[in-house]
Amino acid sequence: MKILLVRPAPEKETIGLQHVMLVEPLELEVLATVVEDNHDPVVVDMILEKAPLEYFLEKYQPDLFCVTGYITNVKTMIEYCARAKKFAPQIVTVAGGVHVEVVPEDLHHIAVDYRVVRNATTVFTGLISYLEGQGEKPKAALAYGENPGRANWPSFDFTFPRVNRTYTGKYRDEYFYIFHNKVALVKTAFGCPYNCNFCFCRSITDDNFAQRPLEDIISEIKDLEEKEIYIVDDDFLVSPSRLGKFLDALEKENIEKNFLIYGRSDFIVEQVELIKRFRRLGLKTIIVGLESFNKEELDRYNKNNSPATNEKAIKLMNSLGIDCFATVIIPPHWKAEDFDQLGDKLIELDIKYVNLQPLTPIPGTGFEVEPEKLLIHRSDYASWDLAHVAIRPEHLSVSEFYRQIIKLYERILFRPAVLLSHLKYPPSMLWKMLKGSYLVHRQYLKKMKEAGNA
Repeated sequence: MKILLVRPAPEKETIGLQHVMLVEPLELEVLATVVEDNHDPVVVDMILEKAPLEYFLEKYQPDLFCVTGYITNVKTMIEYCARAKKFAPQIVTVAGGVHVEVVPEDLHHIAVDYRVVRNATTVFTGLISYLEGQGEKPKAALAYGENPGRANWPSFDFTFPRVNRTYTGKYRDEYFYIFHNKVALVKTAFGCPYNCNFCFCRSITDDNFAQRPLEDIISEIKDLEEKEIYIVDDDFLVSPSRLGKFLDALEKENIEKNFLIYGRSDFIVEQVELIKRFRRLGLKTIIVGLESFNKEELDRYNKNNSPATNEKAIKLMNSLGIDCFATVIIPPHWKAEDFDQLGDKLIELDIKYVNLQPLTPIPGTGFEVEPEKLLIHRSDYASWDLAHVAIRPEHLSVSEFYRQIIKLYERILFRPAVLLSHLKYPPSMLWKMLKGSYLVHRQYLKKMKEAGNA
């Protein structure tokens, strides 16, 4: 069976973080890997391709068309499936990805033959066997018109293959994450052991948390051509014992890579010696969900952390030369002085990279607000990007709220000390980041203007 696996291009309305971070479609590489022994898979990254989808449909003549994405890609995923059907009605269309797993009804459309809602590595192969007349349809592959509740879905199976990266060979030089150039993704665990109420990481796995065998992970990392490794676990800093064994293996195998990971500030301050050792073995950057420097806000997010711990972690990272990519939630009750105070704190702590996320009730998190408070309709999928202002501000106009976000970004990211620190990177990377920042900045200005004219 000829299988075309496609990553969709972002919609124009989505505020384009892909301008400053674009990584490989690991989920499609995984699917290609699990079917490659008996089928003919091809991966196409439409973020990077210039030709229309029909060019690839014509070129590869697929029997099965598969597309995966996030909530911002819902409309495009359905559109791609419809275009595949128009090209050849006999093509079987399949949609997957984390949003499908949490809110499969959003992809319930006549153009989408099947939605894979769980255990993609095993369900995908089972679905193909079913389509070839062998065996029953997997319960976790929902056909059009079929919407059984989650209680009827199968138990979780966290089988994960050794990924064949050659399927994205033509694109690999283009993948980067801010200043980590030519980056490869590695997934070592599934789910998250924490319960922050604004995040749907736990929803994807129904509160299950599973980790891959360390020997498998080390073997994978050792064989990767890329030096820059982005471990995409929801939180890599979970177990001190496991991290210690991971570092032992890096030393034993003499692996020299640069690592970008997610981690909580409380782990960082509680495991100083492990973090120091990890730094010596290649840790370059930690994406830290600070969320807030206000205790009441942290409690409201069920973060189970404190502002003092956040500050202590940042100071430790600075002392060790570890970059902190900080994420901070901007709640709708903020006033102008709250933005100013956050800016003062970020500068005081010498934060050079920050992602400001307006508080967003993403479907599937369990975090809901009254419909009249929403600025974005639930069906306006492209705007659910954690960058649009989703909840009506309580004290500022929408336009002013955007203006405060823009002003804070400018204040943090474009101060002279930060710009000078970037000179250590190659000119090509500096240009890419400058161009990407400009494009994102322009999108924010557009939203501010639109809100002002509303």
